[in-house]
Amino acid sequence: MSFSNLPISTEGLPEVQTVSFKPIHPDYLKVLRINWLILYLILLGGIVTIFILTKKLQNPVAISIAAGIYSIVVVATVIIGTGSFRRKQYAVREKDILYKTGWIFQNLHMVPFNRLQHCVVNMGPIERKFKLATLSLYTAASEGKDITIHGLLQTEAEQLKELVIQQIQALNTSDENI
Repeated sequence: MSFSNLPISTEGLPEVQTVSFKPIHPDYLKVLRINWLILYLILLGGIVTIFILTKKLQNPVAISIAAGIYSIVVVATVIIGTGSFRRKQYAVREKDILYKTGWIFQNLHMVPFNRLQHCVVNMGPIERKFKLATLSLYTAASEGKDITIHGLLQTEAEQLKELVIQQIQALNTSDENI
């Protein structure tokens, strides 16, 4: 028996750019901003507490430096997070699910249905207020989620979950018939 590993021509490969991606729901940006607000208010409370309890930090220079760093981090989070939000898109194809994310560091995740083990729809309290949900897709090969699509309408997330389950069952049925 001889080993063979012939090259494949890359000219005939399908182009991902031709796939029609769907953006996540615009209300998810509100969810993100509320989460950032809560996070940075808690952080601000911690910083203020540290400054109140530590005599050495109670001087204008230390307060100015802390306020400057805090402001830069908050502004950077909002700018980068908003840019990243606008890039989040997904597509469902016949044999896989694609998810694009990232603004500065862009990622394209592709998970074939035949690798998926299960999926979960999650809703936090803020997402629930906006009737949004998160769909997490898991494969057997990974320890964590392979794709997590935030900002889907709750009904859309449930429909995608049902589609994924149907695809998994159809693949398992066809494997049993072989």
